[in-house]
Amino acid sequence: MILPDASIRLAQTPWRPVAWRVAEFAFVVLIAAWVLLANLGGYPLFDVDEGAFAEASREMVATGAYAFPTLDGAPRYDKPILIYWLQAAAIVSLGPSEWAVRLPSALAALAWVLATWHFARHRFGRDTALVAALMLATALGPWAIGRAATADALLNLWLALTAFDLWRHFEAHRRLPLIRAYVWMALGVLTKGPVAILIPGAAALLYCWSRGAWRRPWQLLSEPVGWFLFAAIVLPWYGYALAQEGMGFIEGFFLKHNLQRFTDSRDGHSGPWWYYLAALPLLFAPWSLLLPRALAKLRMDWRVALRRYLWGWFAFVLLFFSQAQTKLPHYLIYGMTPLVLLAAAHLRAASPRWWASVPLFAALVLVGTAALPPLVALMSHGSTFSAFHQAIASGALAAWHADDWVSAAAALLLIATAWWGKRTYSLPIAAALSAALLAHWAAFRLLPWAGEVFQQPIVAAALASREATVVNIGLRAPSFSFYRQGITQKRPPQPGEWFVTRIDRLPDFPYTVRFQSRGVVIGERLP
Repeated sequence: MILPDASIRLAQTPWRPVAWRVAEFAFVVLIAAWVLLANLGGYPLFDVDEGAFAEASREMVATGAYAFPTLDGAPRYDKPILIYWLQAAAIVSLGPSEWAVRLPSALAALAWVLATWHFARHRFGRDTALVAALMLATALGPWAIGRAATADALLNLWLALTAFDLWRHFEAHRRLPLIRAYVWMALGVLTKGPVAILIPGAAALLYCWSRGAWRRPWQLLSEPVGWFLFAAIVLPWYGYALAQEGMGFIEGFFLKHNLQRFTDSRDGHSGPWWYYLAALPLLFAPWSLLLPRALAKLRMDWRVALRRYLWGWFAFVLLFFSQAQTKLPHYLIYGMTPLVLLAAAHLRAASPRWWASVPLFAALVLVGTAALPPLVALMSHGSTFSAFHQAIASGALAAWHADDWVSAAAALLLIATAWWGKRTYSLPIAAALSAALLAHWAAFRLLPWAGEVFQQPIVAAALASREATVVNIGLRAPSFSFYRQGITQKRPPQPGEWFVTRIDRLPDFPYTVRFQSRGVVIGERLP
């Protein structure tokens, strides 16, 4: 059982269903909020993605132009508008800070966890639902995007809600869940584009075809109220974007950032066909060693309708993005919701050795990440990386303090203590506490260290140049503009203007250095 014996005895009263649900809901919220919100603004924005989203949202607030995002004054075609609106609302309410721009993702991830718990509770039972929610809240992949100022946590919320409501429609033939699925898809299209239709649509299609229901997909597409709501949500902004930007929006968004990501490698993000098979254990950590148990049950699961639907969802994400030329680890997270449910469903009667793998893997990950500072420092002396990256990495050991080693040892001790107390509060909760302790340590130690090493020179340069007119001639770091609180145009500087660049991209015209921090240089062009 998940809850302690005292709770089991208490739950035998007539109000047992309400008491159990309230207790489980509160526990899931507590764990998820702990790992997603703790120290959310305690480290700088990471470039390129976080910096780009944050700066585009800041510019939206600064200019009052909320209809279309810009980045350093130029139209940004990468993603649709919804995440920028949410980040802009947070900036207006809380000010331009790391906390504000990351908050929409954290809240979306929290809602994603709760939606998964609610869906699983009615179909897999109380125990499985609680385990699934705890796994999703503390696994490395969902945890990372839930703390990132990007669109992915929000997209995963819409993907999960869409797929869940499609299943509710399948199992009860009710119309309302299908209509809601259209709404969630529309919000997903406003968040990241056609992928919000592709993934749940493919999951539904594969399920119908596996059942021999060849006409069923057409029935799903014959919902007039759903199409009306979808169009009412999607068309106003997409219509405005097409009218305002024309072919620039078509080429920049639909072709470059959607179609070409599948057909071509973008920004060097390529990989072999087994890329996501290698990434899966890392994204699922520290629960990774529980995956083989779920994979071993695939043949049995195929005879159960809901589990077949979930396997189809995960399999499509894995196979589709494995075929894409652009490969990024977080793409696989679009299929983690069904995998979490399937893994949790097979852990109800798991022996202690399976559960023991969670604190063991958490301890191994913690030791591995604690070894990063000397490893990064060592790499900074090699010739594999550019002079810029060597200069940035040279601060790895200086940013790691003696108390960081102490905190790592304390975290290991707490993980061991959480596992030793399993007789008091059950195996799943002991495992979840171990995973949450790892996430807590990473939020307060690992991420601030990484921010200090890789982003602090950019932050310092931005703060040192706030009062000057600065142009960008070689630094791909949009967070520079966010911390400057001003647009940084990409063009050659005029005499007397300041410029920012990398140490390995210094210009050949005469200049004087105004500021330098490791690999980042602020200069002034001389007449």
